Amino acid sequence: MATSSSWRLGVDVGGTFTDAILYHDESGAIYRSKGRVPSTPKDQSVGVLCAIQQLQDQLKGQDIDIRTVNHGTTVATNAIIEGRGAKVALLVTEGYKQILQIRRSHVPGGLAGWIVWPKPTPLADLEMTIEVPGRISSSGEEVRLFDRDLLVQRLKALPDRPDSITVSLINSYANATHEQAVLQVLQTEFPGIPVSLSSDVLPEAMEYERTLTTVANAYVKPTVATYLDSLQDKLGKTELRVLRSDGGLIAKDLAKDICANLLYSGPAGGVAGVIARIAKKTEYKYTFDMGGTSTDVCLIENEVAEVRRETTVGDLTICAPSINVLTVGSGGGSIAKVGEIFGALRVGPESAGASPGPACYGQGGSLPTLTDAFVVLGYLPNTLLAGSLPLSVSAATEAITTHIAKPLGLSVHEAAEGIVRLAVEHVHGTVRGASVARGRDPRGYALVAFGGAGGLAACRLAELCGSYPVIIPPSPGVLCAFGDACTTLRHEAAATVVHLAKTSIRATCEELAERAASVLLSQGVTKNRLRCYWSADMRYHGQGLILPIDFDINELSDDDGELLVMKEKFEAAHEKLFTFRLTEEVEVVNLRAVAEEEATEIRLEQLPRGNGQPTSDALKGETSIYYEGHEYVTRVFERVHLRSGDKVLGPAIICEIDCTTLVTPGHEAVVDDTGNLVIWRSTRSTSDETNHGTETSDQPAAVSCPSPPQVDAVTLELIEASLQSARAEMDALIQRYVFPCVAMSPAMREQLDYYPLIAVGAGPHEGKMICGQFGTFIPGFLASWEGTIDEGDCFITNDPYSVDFAISHLNDVLVVTPVYWEGHRIAWAANFGHFTDLGSHVPGSMPNCATSIYEDGLQIPLCKLYSKGVPNEAIFKIIERNSRKPNFARSDLRALVAASNIGARRVQELCERFGSVIVQSAFEELLERNKTAIAKLIRTSIPKEPIFFEDWIDDDGHGIGPWKVACTMSKRTEGKDEIVTFDFDGTDPQSERSINFALSKEMLKMFAVSFLLKVFDPSAVFNDGAFELFEVKVPSGTILNPIRPGALSCRTHLLGRVFDILSALFGQRQPEFLSAAGFSDSPHLFYSGWDKNGEWFQLYQIGFGGVPARPHGDGQDGHSLWPSFKAVPNEFLEMYLPLRIDRCETIPDTGGAGYYRGGNAMRIDYHFLEPGTISIHDDRWLTKPWGVHGGDTGSRSRKELVKYSVDPMNPPRVIVGSKEDSIPVSAGDVLEWRTWGGGGWGNPLDRDAAIVAKEYRQGLVADTRRYGVVVSAVGEVDTAATEVLRAQLRAAQSPPPLFNHGGSIKELVEACLVETGLPAPSLPSTRVLRGPVSQMQHIRELHGRRKKEDATMS
Repeated sequence: MATSSSWRLGVDVGGTFTDAILYHDESGAIYRSKGRVPSTPKDQSVGVLCAIQQLQDQLKGQDIDIRTVNHGTTVATNAIIEGRGAKVALLVTEGYKQILQIRRSHVPGGLAGWIVWPKPTPLADLEMTIEVPGRISSSGEEVRLFDRDLLVQRLKALPDRPDSITVSLINSYANATHEQAVLQVLQTEFPGIPVSLSSDVLPEAMEYERTLTTVANAYVKPTVATYLDSLQDKLGKTELRVLRSDGGLIAKDLAKDICANLLYSGPAGGVAGVIARIAKKTEYKYTFDMGGTSTDVCLIENEVAEVRRETTVGDLTICAPSINVLTVGSGGGSIAKVGEIFGALRVGPESAGASPGPACYGQGGSLPTLTDAFVVLGYLPNTLLAGSLPLSVSAATEAITTHIAKPLGLSVHEAAEGIVRLAVEHVHGTVRGASVARGRDPRGYALVAFGGAGGLAACRLAELCGSYPVIIPPSPGVLCAFGDACTTLRHEAAATVVHLAKTSIRATCEELAERAASVLLSQGVTKNRLRCYWSADMRYHGQGLILPIDFDINELSDDDGELLVMKEKFEAAHEKLFTFRLTEEVEVVNLRAVAEEEATEIRLEQLPRGNGQPTSDALKGETSIYYEGHEYVTRVFERVHLRSGDKVLGPAIICEIDCTTLVTPGHEAVVDDTGNLVIWRSTRSTSDETNHGTETSDQPAAVSCPSPPQVDAVTLELIEASLQSARAEMDALIQRYVFPCVAMSPAMREQLDYYPLIAVGAGPHEGKMICGQFGTFIPGFLASWEGTIDEGDCFITNDPYSVDFAISHLNDVLVVTPVYWEGHRIAWAANFGHFTDLGSHVPGSMPNCATSIYEDGLQIPLCKLYSKGVPNEAIFKIIERNSRKPNFARSDLRALVAASNIGARRVQELCERFGSVIVQSAFEELLERNKTAIAKLIRTSIPKEPIFFEDWIDDDGHGIGPWKVACTMSKRTEGKDEIVTFDFDGTDPQSERSINFALSKEMLKMFAVSFLLKVFDPSAVFNDGAFELFEVKVPSGTILNPIRPGALSCRTHLLGRVFDILSALFGQRQPEFLSAAGFSDSPHLFYSGWDKNGEWFQLYQIGFGGVPARPHGDGQDGHSLWPSFKAVPNEFLEMYLPLRIDRCETIPDTGGAGYYRGGNAMRIDYHFLEPGTISIHDDRWLTKPWGVHGGDTGSRSRKELVKYSVDPMNPPRVIVGSKEDSIPVSAGDVLEWRTWGGGGWGNPLDRDAAIVAKEYRQGLVADTRRYGVVVSAVGEVDTAATEVLRAQLRAAQSPPPLFNHGGSIKELVEACLVETGLPAPSLPSTRVLRGPVSQMQHIRELHGRRKKEDATMS
């Protein structure tokens, strides 16, 4: 018997089962429970103790003393997902109260995603948020003193006693003295309440991420502490350790303090198990953990799993180190369905869960799942879990027949196999995201499959990825528990340093290592079992996110003060990942030291050696399976009876208590010495593959099923899923969460202002987008290009006039790459992105003062950037030479080209996999399917009667405005189709200034398609197939269709206004479409100059505001309406630019009141620290964002420059116009920028009074009487007074118009000076037309018509 003191017990709590494994350090003996214990979500310790008791019952009479219990738990994760965490008080820097509400202004979900995205509830309520007086700069200086007495006074405003407190102050990573001072106050005022400091939890830059992480830590802390203390009490003297998200262990008491590090505790166990059992078998591998609801994928290299700095839980991304597990919603319980709009097969991410579970469980589930598909195909035995869970083949068959086979016109076997293939395709895309998108080739990796369903899909996945061998460890369903048992204690210490790699960091590294080691020493780890290693987050100076570089402290050299080894490692890694190096300086951003308990060698018991043939005991029987259109007679084996060296030829099924492995035809499995199944492609000939079972089987040939159509429904979905994965890879190359983005400019790096696509390359639909977001750029290119198109070419332009407005201003650089296969063009890959600076006399290249395109900036004619693979270096140099930020331009251009090349390679791989004929046919079918679906929506959702709407942008920055945009939407029948026409007749003639918008007709059609789909099927994938159902008429020479050389650099406001107009047109007869107007724009701020060190600085930032109220709910406060945009972290701005962001908050009552409230506008105070100039692009300072159905208008924007440089005590305030260039600012001046709010939806008097009162207490609403609500002194609803007030207000109400503009244009102009402080602009009809447009007859007639309209407007 093994030494009793060397036993370790691993326990993993999953969503369905709780698993326990005993492992002996010295002998390698392993015991696992013979049955599986159901998890107990209400109290996980119940399931944990039951699993332990079950093991103890099995081992009665043996001398087993369990030394430690190593526990993987989802307690922290569940607390966040289920909203069962603590009541957290949050203390933040003054001016940052809504930091969690604003969330960097990000709205996920692609184009028009804001329409359906629900507003998340922050983990810390605004009622429980207190602003702390005092301020630290990015360099760690105290710029405003901490006021203890004022903080104590403010803390009295907390409505409730918190369970937990978070302190997260701006720039605390650089100096934590204010956070420490606040901690002292809290220990006095709130004794006994746990406090989390952001400088302790995450001492790194990026204020939102640090605050969210620290709040998450505080949110789960009481729950985690209660659970761990309770479990420890029940375990008695046995030491309890908890698995961290990064795969190491943490002592129970420390886990209670830094519990944000436990959020990926569950998935980390499986990866740790793979490292323990299989790490030495192959150098490179990736794990494939398919469970009940999802699949996790992770890369392992040289026995080390990749660690990322983020953990995603639900809608939150928390910065805590975790094993880099990528998750996709394809698991055994994933529900399969046929989409209502497209009629397309979908699998996941919705799951049947453990209850009711798959239909085959017979527990009330009726929807088909992946598990049901496995059952129908014969891959699973009649019962699971040692006979305790019978499976109903008839129930699974009925579910798939009813919901999948009949709608798609497939047999039940074809439908079931389609479900499996599509689920595995989704996992394949995730594998590519974990490997190819990070510069790794999955063909060089082994695939380790585990989890309850991993063995059933492993061979299919291996074939797709080319990853061999496939390794299935023993008891793969409980591998997480084994990993828990085998891993060791770990602790990390980190610091943000941010300096060029020219200063010795040895002292900092030693100090961090000492901090990390001291934690483990305090937990009983001896010095001789400690090892430390280091990593640094590095980047090129000015680059966005970072590349983690491992190093040994002994590699550091102080020669000449340069960290040459680290720099070379970084540049080599950058070159490997992106194929190039840059000339910029390299800087160290964050340093980390990790102390780890040295692991004992994992000993595994050896299996008895067999003779290569499984024994008769191992052969359980035979069954029939359906695979790749064929039916196979298949042998079934019991894994427990297989011996080392036994070989099993596919097709075969290998069963064990917690998992079933399918060895598919063309594969063979060999059992290794420790019981792993090692699966390779079979060396047999094709004819041999009709025999099944063991090598000596003489079974009859497979029964062939009818051949599928050329592009069957399943293949179509596989190709579409592959295209979406390719699009994700194109995105990932530019913007990465773990690795650096190739792009360096904030526009592409942080604000994600780039748009990749893949389009058809030949045939009648050449150029049509099949995968992307903003519609195709290709037809405009094809119509203009007159030269040759060859393989290896890459085209470039930024000239809207030369590509039929495929791009709309010179800052947008377009690259287009033809995709060839076997000498024929089969597709196009393209991308455009916003460049920070491309000439013009105004920094940022977006001058308001431009009167022609020649003043906008550098024009790049349509030309070849690469010709047959050879770069045109002159073009690269011209672009760099004409940019004030040449490093940004160079890097961003490389990013666009590289992303297009990625898209091209993925299309070529599709041709290799399916054949080019099928791929091209699939392209056509995807387009046709989109057209058919949109045609149905047009018939049912758009009336035949013409619908008209008009809106305005306020001015051109030079005293002319408002500018009218008019559109009539109508529908006509043309053959079998109904065609929707958008006619912009009545829109004002083009401006002599730069507000003109080169409206792409293709983009407008995409806007229309996205509106329709987001309302009826938010998950639908759209393409250009329906474009021929839309007609766009925009008179040339108008502000939406300017003629050369009209200036375009300030076009963003018309772009946003077109989006508002579409909503108004669709919604006039269809209430589900009608949202209010809001922050559809993207105003810009530029700040530039020379700093005191003689270096050029340049800020380009997009502002955000109130998203409109929608038919489904309130608009978001301080968010972006545009897809994927994110605000740049303020700490990043302060780190690299001579400014300070003193306020970044939403403004109460700026969102229009309504049954659903419009989103509130933002106030951002830019405190300039160096003299320079600013330029502003803004709108809605005169007209108001309209409300609908009785909702109020949103607030206007306003900008004031406070000249503290003139008088620090009584500074003069200057109202700044909406569109101004080169405004001089001095050090100390502050720009107060107030953006505009979203309009309201519905009658404000109908809004829930309790919601109004809560938002009053939160500071989101200041005047509750706008809603007819009366509140008490403590902010509670006065019900009686509210009823009286609402009755009075209703009596005075008139029937509201559908649209509330807040007054006519005439009324707004007349009140302009009084209400805004700025003189009213002159109407565009009063100007004299100049330039080529003045010679266009229809424009002269339009101008005359507009004069008459303006003369008679009310």
